[in-house]
Amino acid sequence: MSTFNRTALVKVLEILDSSHAGEALAAAKLASTMVREAGLTWDEVLAPAIQGRGAALPAVATHATSAGPFGYRRDRELSPHEQFFMVLLSPRTPSEIKRKLRGWEARVLDGEITPQETQDLRSLYQSFVVG
Repeated sequence: MSTFNRTALVKVLEILDSSHAGEALAAAKLASTMVREAGLTWDEVLAPAIQGRGAALPAVATHATSAGPFGYRRDRELSPHEQFFMVLLSPRTPSEIKRKLRGWEARVLDGEITPQETQDLRSLYQSFVVG
């Protein structure tokens, strides 16, 4: 079970109010992935005090060595879709890069980005989210 970061989940859920339907859908999918990878259910997340499978979890996780950005596990590579939205959500990403990425949104959501764009996205993720 990875750590759970409620603050990161709240930031992702705030995107559900986006006027861009694709962005809202992607945020919902990202939120579900965050909950699932933390080993929780939505019922547990929405409970006043989060209870893990037999052990209490803190409401906001600290930076554990096994946790990646936004509370993700470090033991797997994030998909381009996940990297895309983490780059967009990162306060470290410059606005001109966010504007450029908006043009990629439909193709990322459809899984139609080129290998070069996948590599560029990985580089942006390393620079502005992980870095």
